[in-house]
Amino acid sequence: MKSEDLNWNDLRYFLEVARTGRYLTAAKRLGVTHTTVSRRIAALEEALQARLFDSDERGLHLTALGESILPLAQQFEDVATLTQEVATGSDRALVGNLRIGAPDGIGNLFIANQLTDYMHRNPDLNIRLVPVPQSLNLIKREVDIAISLEPSTRKDIDCRKLTDYKLFLYGSRAYIDKHQVDIQDIEAVKRHPFAGYIPDILYTDQLNFNHLIAPGLRESFQGATVMSQFEFIANGGGFGVLPHFMVQDDPRFVAILPEQILFERSYWLLTPIELRRRANVRSIEHELERLVSAQQRRFYPRFPLDPSA
Repeated sequence: MKSEDLNWNDLRYFLEVARTGRYLTAAKRLGVTHTTVSRRIAALEEALQARLFDSDERGLHLTALGESILPLAQQFEDVATLTQEVATGSDRALVGNLRIGAPDGIGNLFIANQLTDYMHRNPDLNIRLVPVPQSLNLIKREVDIAISLEPSTRKDIDCRKLTDYKLFLYGSRAYIDKHQVDIQDIEAVKRHPFAGYIPDILYTDQLNFNHLIAPGLRESFQGATVMSQFEFIANGGGFGVLPHFMVQDDPRFVAILPEQILFERSYWLLTPIELRRRANVRSIEHELERLVSAQQRRFYPRFPLDPSA
């Protein structure tokens, strides 16, 4: 292969297909047609005289050679971003795209509404928040930064605790009043419907709270996300465990025996070490840590619980 045969711009298409596993999804992220993506991947494979992807009913998967090329293509992407930062004086004005993967609770009800001032200060920075139940693949750069319920032990991932947080058993005032539930009697509460996660797709036992309250609770509603459970409980469906930071400003919720039924978990901030060279990555890490620290009482409240804390 001659060096002039390789179009370096094709590596952009390669990276997006590697991350998404589909031409159509990659095309949407790149702002082109799926036929353009397919054509550029074919041109790259022709230049390298090798196949980079295999396909099956689930999508496209990297071949062994594709896996070997992936980190090299990521370095190309990093150099391009760093060059842009230097050229635009990024210490003064952050630029580029950042993908943040986060569980839907903290993503939708904290990060999305707390980053507005930061975005206004950095109008050339684009944030893509991916509300997922577990961290997307950081190695493939499906996201640049991930918030996870579990720490990483990988040497190429910078892992730091973002915060501890507390969860309590909640019901809605409307449901409690309608059914005249004695919320001081846990045995009475246990006879009512509960919300929980769908067992088949529960990705970590850390979220399996109901069996810790009592085996055999009637989970009349099961959802894949905490947001679905939040809505079920808020609208009078029954009871369930939710993070305090999601409900503290919502008068619809009542904590049930909070000094007896509580759980503590942690959020971890994960970033590929090589990405921390980028000013925009370091900046958003710092901003997330600052926001969480400034509102620590939302995540880790003291007793007695104060809805306005």
